[in-house]
Amino acid sequence: MRKVFYLVLSLLLVSPIAVIGQQDVKSNFLSRLKVANKGLTSIDSEFIQEKTMSIMTGVLTSSGKFYYKKPNLMKWDQLQPSPYYFILNGNEVKRFDGKTVKVISANSPQVSYFKDFIMGTVDGSLFESEQFEASYVKVGGTIEVTLIPLKKSMKKRIKKMVLVFDNEKLILLNLTMFEAGGDQTAIKFVNTNLNTITDNSIFE
Repeated sequence: MRKVFYLVLSLLLVSPIAVIGQQDVKSNFLSRLKVANKGLTSIDSEFIQEKTMSIMTGVLTSSGKFYYKKPNLMKWDQLQPSPYYFILNGNEVKRFDGKTVKVISANSPQVSYFKDFIMGTVDGSLFESEQFEASYVKVGGTIEVTLIPLKKSMKKRIKKMVLVFDNEKLILLNLTMFEAGGDQTAIKFVNTNLNTITDNSIFE
């Protein structure tokens, strides 16, 4: 009984400390991210995406470039294994599926969600959204943010998302999305450059 008592007591003492520690990591990370965002003008990065599907064996791998420029320019440019791109230029959205270029409404639910997700990741507003329950853990030189959807409509599709940031540079290193059906998409960002894009022709 005494061992059980000490075990319960230790859990009661450790749990509040863990919560306080997480709150410190959260407040420090978000405050620094907001400051960094004020001086940010653009991001360009290479990406490697790996997707596993419950109905398939093996991993589907793709790679390319990601571009972002304030206030509302963005391009997801897949180069391998086949060309594909998605461009957001103000209120205009273009998608190239490898054969034709299609114009999509920027107000469509899918485009709007994608836009809000990217913008919210950059400025930190996503992590304070009421749509998610967020937790923060400092692991070595990184900050790991786990987002769990709270809305039923989103929970049907996504179980959780895990974003890993470089704690010093505050750039996104990895994004892993766990879908409710068991599929998983992991994106690794490498060779990231900040404030280097000056030509808007990338987004045309």
